[in-house]
Order: sequence, then structure tokens, then C-alpha cells
Amino acid sequence: MTEFSESGDSQASPQVATRAATPAPVRRWQGRKLLNRISKHGACAGCGRRVLDPDTGVIHARSSKGYAVTIGLVRCGRIWFCPECSAAIRRGRTEELKTAALRHLAAGGTLAVIVLTARHNHTTELDRLSDALWGAQMVGADGSPVRDRSGKARRVPGAYQTMLTDPAFYGRPEARNRWTRKDGSVGESIRPAEPGIRHSIGYIGMARASEVTRSQANGWHPHMNLLAFLGATVDGTPANGTLDPEGYFEPTEESLTEWEDWLRDLWARTLRKADPKFEPSTECGIPDCKCRGKGHGVMVQIVKSPDAAALIEYLTKVQDGKPPTDSVRGDLDAAGGAALETANASSKTGRGRKTMTPFQMLYRLWDLEVAELDPRQAEGYGTAAQCRAWWAEYETAMAGRRAIEWTRGLRRHLGLVGDDSEEQDLQYVYEQQKPDDLTGGVIMTPDAHATVVQADAEMDVKAVIEAECYESAADLVAGLGGRRNHVRIATAEELAEIQEALFARVIARREELERQARIAEYEADQAEQERAQLLARLNGDGDRPARTDRETGTSKH
Repeated sequence: MTEFSESGDSQASPQVATRAATPAPVRRWQGRKLLNRISKHGACAGCGRRVLDPDTGVIHARSSKGYAVTIGLVRCGRIWFCPECSAAIRRGRTEELKTAALRHLAAGGTLAVIVLTARHNHTTELDRLSDALWGAQMVGADGSPVRDRSGKARRVPGAYQTMLTDPAFYGRPEARNRWTRKDGSVGESIRPAEPGIRHSIGYIGMARASEVTRSQANGWHPHMNLLAFLGATVDGTPANGTLDPEGYFEPTEESLTEWEDWLRDLWARTLRKADPKFEPSTECGIPDCKCRGKGHGVMVQIVKSPDAAALIEYLTKVQDGKPPTDSVRGDLDAAGGAALETANASSKTGRGRKTMTPFQMLYRLWDLEVAELDPRQAEGYGTAAQCRAWWAEYETAMAGRRAIEWTRGLRRHLGLVGDDSEEQDLQYVYEQQKPDDLTGGVIMTPDAHATVVQADAEMDVKAVIEAECYESAADLVAGLGGRRNHVRIATAEELAEIQEALFARVIARREELERQARIAEYEADQAEQERAQLLARLNGDGDRPARTDRETGTSKH
């Protein structure tokens, strides 16, 4: 009888030759196809399958640079779950973060690349550890969500939110307390403002990117990559204050050490409070370990610009075509590397056969269930049933959480626009689909497109388009059981016209969603201010409003 290990590999079969690596775009397509079949989210089940405008159909065209594109399909925009959408979103988010990092370095600021993790093992439940890291929805005694006056669900903060709002880091604002004496006179006490660690290091905000892996030995491993912007002065809070353009400085080694020591202590203490099993190590005896003996819960790397003036000149005169100096090239590499490490988890894969990302679970399922490969040739580890169970657990734990998020006010300090919304994520996805000029292609009806999708023949259509054998597209659909007259060849001019019309609809939809989001945010702000003022009056602070989450710049995801 043939035996199978926990990894799903046959123990009796002879050694199987390693298969050739599949190109990344094809692999992402395979993962998305599996996602369509197993996801419990409707948007993911329909990503790349549903037609955006049935009257127009689906465009398969060749760009002027020779690659094939598909336009006219609904995309899910789920960064956690869809390999194709995630790659586009993380690429856009990485470019935004790289721009921010370069601007900050050019102005004289300092960057800190931070990795935050927690202790975990093969029995760790992903949803419980995720709640400890990023917070959880607050529920009442009956199990229903607790909501504020605006109807927005309230959340219990996780270790990340606690880190941003801890008084030792954030400081304490001036507080006034007034009371009326029996004789009618008014008494008043004032607690002076107390600076926090953020003031000494010049903290103005940070960007957070979260990711998850799973190892055969230690189970789920959710962790965070942060990029902190330091060495600047803000008049007021980082969320609502004003950046002083002349207030850049270099944080001292003492202040950075104090910050790192505080962060290690708070991180371990907060996770221990959530569950002692999650408390990370704070020391390490491994020789030459990159943690420098400080444990693996918190890792910090400081990035500075050796020549800010040269970087500014390069950024402002890059159109002149002059190559960057060595110091500027170093800045570009450092900023790009920091942004890529922070935001672009979709390009990462697990190490060998013993660790894998969630997307690699989808790829393994494709190898096992569709390609019917030997388990030892398939990517990752685990049986098909295990991969399906792990994926379902992952979807449940990560649904509703933001993968990439900036603290409030940071974009404004760096002269950037945009937000962390799902609408912005979708914009990155659809913008990537707007290619160079189209030289030719075909238009398929929804029925013809469905025929191709059901046969998993999208890559065959892609090959036909790239070879400019447009007339063969109809033959392909007919050979799959579809109708030949549901595919027609389109000229470059016709494709350009249809393309513009489709993207105009996408932009109009995005603008309407943004308008609705601004209204909802304004209403939430008003309700939050009313709540803060009510709490201030109850606490005897007169008309002085209490600090709200928006003022501290904390996240609720």
C-alpha cells in the first residue's frame, strides 16, 4: 500500500524529476482560476469571468509591444485573495510608497524598516493571532457587532494599534479640568503636555503592509512590514498637524535606541496580554543572527540619505536624462528596496517545500487537481484537502482586513493624494489593464467568453492573439463547442474607441464611489467629534475635545 506523508508526498514512489518553473503571469492566472472555484466570496468567484459590459463583450488584443491583453472583465480587487489583482495592487502601492520614501529622504528625513511578528506554532489559529496583531470586531453579549452612533462597527485594538497610541510613544496633550465650588467660584487644574518618544525621533507616520505564510513545522505566520518616516517636525498631531519644511533633523542614536527598546517591550507585553503563547522572543543566542541578539519579535533597520541635495536634484531634473550619482543610486536602491519589502508580498514565495504563501496553496491545488501532477512535482506541500481547508481558514481570518495601510496624515505630509480604500485598489487593477496602443485583436460575446473560461483556454487565446492569428480565435471557440460567429476581428481604431468607452465607465464608477466614501467619512467624523465632546464634558474637561482615533492617526483594521 502506498503511504502519504502530512505533506501529501508519496513515500513509495521513485524520485520524480523537477518540473520546469511556470512563468509568474501564468501561475497567477492558474491561482485565480482555482480561486474562482473555491472562494466563498462572490467577487472572487466572478473575478476574470464576469463581463463588464455585455453589449460590448470582451476584447482580446495585441499591444504595440507584442503582448496580449484582455479588457472588459470584472475584477475583484481583493489583495489578500486574488493572485492577479494582488500583483497589480501591490505594484501600484509599491510605486506610491517608493515615491514617498524618496521625497522624505530628499527633504532630509530618515526611514526605518521594521518587521513585527509573534510567536506561533502548528496549533496556532490564524484568526486568533490576526485579532491579536490587528484587532477584532467588538461584539456584544448576544454575539452581534457593537456599532457607534454613525452605525460603524467598533473594534477592539490589536498590538499594532496599541503601539501607535501608547502614551509613552505618542505623548500626552495638555489637559484642563474645571469644577464649580460650593461658593460658586470656578476652580481649574492644568496638566502640562508631555512629549513622547515620537517627538524625539521625529515620527510623522508609517505605512504598514501585512502578509501571511504557512510552514510545515510551525503553521501560520502572520507578520507586518512597516516603513516609518522619521526625522521631521510636525506642529500638532501626525494625523492633523502641519509639517515644518525647515524642521528636518537626524534622530540621535540614543533616541532611536530608546524607541527600539520601548517597541520591543511593548510588542512583547501586548501580545502576552492577548495570549501568552503569542509573546515573541526578546533575546537570541544564535551566533551572527540578524536580530543582533535582541529576539525575533521586532527587527529595525535605519535608512538615511548620504547626499540629500543630490537626490533632490535628481528627482527634480530626472527628465534631463543624466544618470544618477553613486549616492543617489544608493538612495534609489534603498527607497525602492524598503518600499518593495514593505508592500510587495505578492512576489514572495515560501522557502523550498516546507513554507508557502497562501497563493502557493492555490498553485498547488492547480498542480494536483487540474494538471494532475505527482505531489512531489507540485509547488508547496499538503494534500488537496489540506490546502482547501487551509485556504478556507485563511479567507475567514483575513476577510475585511487591510493588507496595506498608511497612518492618517502621512500622504498629506509627503505631498501625495490617494487613500487605502478598496476603490483605489480596483483603480490600480484596471489601470494596469490599460495597455499601450492596440494593433489588432478580436471581440468575443459573453457566450464565447464563457466557452473559453469553462474550458480553461484563456492561455490558448492569449497565444493566438500574440501570434496575430486573429482568425484562429473563432476556430478555437468553435472547437470548444462555442459559436464561431460570436467572435469577430476588430481593427486598431475600433479597439481604441471601445477601450476608451470602457475605461470612462470605470472612472465614472470610481468617482461615484469616492463621492459616497467622502460623505460617509464626513458623517463618521461628525459622529466621532460629538462622541469626543460628550466624553470631554463627562470627564470635566469643559469644551476641550478628547483625542479621537482620527487625531492620533490610528487604524481600526
